[in-house]
Amino acid sequence: MVSPKIIQDFLEENFGSVGKISSNGQEFIMPSPYMEDDYKCHFSINRETGLFQDFKTGKVGNFTSLYAHTKNISYKRASAELMMADFLDDSPTEPTQPTQKTATKTPLKLIPITINSIHSGDDRILNAWNFLFIRKLFNLENPQEDAYFLCTEGRYANRLIIPFNTPNEELYYFQARALSGDQKPKYLNPSEGYPKPSHILYPFDKDSSYVIICEGPLDAISLQLQGVNATCTMGSHTSRQQALELLDFDGKIILGYDNDEAGGRGVRAFEKLRKENLMANFYILYPPKRYKDWNEAHVAGVDLKTHMEENTQEYTYEYTISSELNQL
Repeated sequence: MVSPKIIQDFLEENFGSVGKISSNGQEFIMPSPYMEDDYKCHFSINRETGLFQDFKTGKVGNFTSLYAHTKNISYKRASAELMMADFLDDSPTEPTQPTQKTATKTPLKLIPITINSIHSGDDRILNAWNFLFIRKLFNLENPQEDAYFLCTEGRYANRLIIPFNTPNEELYYFQARALSGDQKPKYLNPSEGYPKPSHILYPFDKDSSYVIICEGPLDAISLQLQGVNATCTMGSHTSRQQALELLDFDGKIILGYDNDEAGGRGVRAFEKLRKENLMANFYILYPPKRYKDWNEAHVAGVDLKTHMEENTQEYTYEYTISSELNQL
């Protein structure tokens, strides 16, 4: 979700001379950018949500679509630029309602966890190191400094922080993972000052010829450590926002959810989104059957790249029929 301030500033800068705010203050009315000489102003966009409708052409969409069209860039790039603009925008904004408070990011107290943290005398650090080491989540061939963190205070205290960074190593999201069984829930996602989890994809190579979509960041990291381009949707469901971002990906989309009932529901839901957004057919790839997820297979030493090359199948009507027959 793009902040209302960014939406309003963009509309004023690019269309302020030709548009106007509606009498109720919620909509911005302007000539349609999707047609020429729309002097009757058939285009309306909500100044808070960024959802728009072109009453002449019938086109509807979100603010990211308008931003991409106006700047003549891809939806993928537009999404990244807006996410970064939202993250870097520290200017104060007026609440839209008296009871609404502007969300702010609470600073986190973090300790880096690297392969060299084994030498620490702090039991908390050693606990985090052990969690990562037994799951083979360190890149031993090319160790990265500050790849993971331990939070020491506040809501995420004594949790492993898995950062989501831009190619320029700027943090735009994170997941806080429990390190002990008595920490509930297992995963905590940031709320104040950050996008919703349903708007986030784990960073991946967007210039690759394919990407595997899995459930959680540890699965995506496990695949990436074996040279497999992967992302995650923070669960076994792809949101509409995530699907729109994937719409602009030029490579093969491979759905790699867990081989269980929840994963099956996620696959069927993705197929529905694919049809609604006129996306090309996607491909399907489950983790090796002996293992519950990609990380478990990675820890067991399975060659995940070979597994991908040998087991990826196009998700077609024939595939669904064959899968159902095999379950009988």
